[in-house]
Amino acid sequence: MSMPPPMLDGAHVLWWTWAGDEPFGELPGADGDNRLVFGFAVCQYDNSELYRFTCNRHWQVVQDMDHTDEEQAKADIPGQYDASRVTWQRYVAEP
Repeated sequence: MSMPPPMLDGAHVLWWTWAGDEPFGELPGADGDNRLVFGFAVCQYDNSELYRFTCNRHWQVVQDMDHTDEEQAKADIPGQYDASRVTWQRYVAEP
């Protein structure tokens, strides 16, 4: 599994999931590395705003969606992605 860095777009990673060798799907209208989606992350900014980030193979954020709670953010995978393969992991920094 490809674990994300502790922060994405300035927000702390709380939960993450990785597609493996095959992406979860494609981001409509995106090009190059941003087209294929390999990761999702639920992240929180210091001001408590909560987001679900859609990420490319390099854990670069290609799309975001704000949410009111972690469970909602984890459940809200857009329909163009294979949500049946999503397995959320609580983010724990490696020692």
